[in-house]
Amino acid sequence: MLYSIRSERLLMEEIDYNILFRCFVGMNPDEPVWDESVFPKNRNRLLEGDVAREFLVEVVRQAQAKGDLSSRPGLV
Repeated sequence: MLYSIRSERLLMEEIDYNILFRCFVGMNPDEPVWDESVFPKNRNRLLEGDVAREFLVEVVRQAQAKGDLSSRPGLV
């Protein structure tokens, strides 16, 4: 999202030719890029567990502590 990559397929293309992306995910320059089907499987696994919920709860908690949330009804 931060780099305007709109899909897992495009992310794999970016990792395939951009050494900075490879370094970010801990890949060596000569390693083969993952198949994009890896992401939906892992996303589903994380969403089925409580990991995603716990992560978002912590993000909201930190935003509240800093006063970064809107006070408009229905937005929090």
